[in-house]
Amino acid sequence: MLTQFLPSAPLRPYVQCYWRATGLAGEDAGGVELLHPDGATGLLFNFGAALERNGERVQGGCWIDSPKRRTARLKVGQELDLLGVRFLPGMGFPFVGEALSVLAGGEMLPGDALRRLELETLHERLRQMPDLAGRLAILEEYLQDRLRHGERAPPTLPAALEWLQRCHGQGSITALVDELPFGQRRLERLFQRHMGLSPKHYARLLRVAHSRELIKQGGAASSLTDTAFAAGYFDQAHFIHDFKAVTGFTPGGYLDYARRRYGGEAQPTVGRHR
Repeated sequence: MLTQFLPSAPLRPYVQCYWRATGLAGEDAGGVELLHPDGATGLLFNFGAALERNGERVQGGCWIDSPKRRTARLKVGQELDLLGVRFLPGMGFPFVGEALSVLAGGEMLPGDALRRLELETLHERLRQMPDLAGRLAILEEYLQDRLRHGERAPPTLPAALEWLQRCHGQGSITALVDELPFGQRRLERLFQRHMGLSPKHYARLLRVAHSRELIKQGGAASSLTDTAFAAGYFDQAHFIHDFKAVTGFTPGGYLDYARRRYGGEAQPTVGRHR
């Protein structure tokens, strides 16, 4: 069971949600959850059994979930109990205090990787708090303190991200720069510092995410040719290449996966998972 919680008003420009995942491994998917890249970063705290990500056991109990370029496969055990913070794309920098280009790559960095964050101490405080409301209050207090002392993104970055998100990554970077008060080199530096990705790479993630949602919503009636065009691809080979490079599936393979998972029915968009 995945449950999401809204942050307090001061944190909403930065935090997508708090989330909690509990329960048993799903038999229909073999206990494997797909974690798709959305350009965001997060914090993750484990109170249950050990995790296995991309076929490797993840050591420790708390991590920085760094920006991913590819879909990760998380194998969940029989005692799933995770608590996480998911920042909005480009908004994790004030809390992490490190250029996201240094952290990018899709790995879950151990809690002690950045000592100044004291995530292991935070994990222990959360573990000692028996109820979820108390744990969320501890997270709120910690993040608000980090925000007070952190460097915030310039307002042009959220505007650039919103522009790309609005067109599902289909607009050209040149057209985006025309909307901004500075040039492409400055935009590239902003993205590397606050996203850990280039604008072009983030646009690619958005296009593939849009394709993925179109496939899920179309179900058994989904036409991959129509999906490619709707996602801004005019070349099937380019569509297949991008989709597989990000998700590890061909579009047809993901359609088969979606049919098995959702029974061929249209599905709503649910976060970044699956």
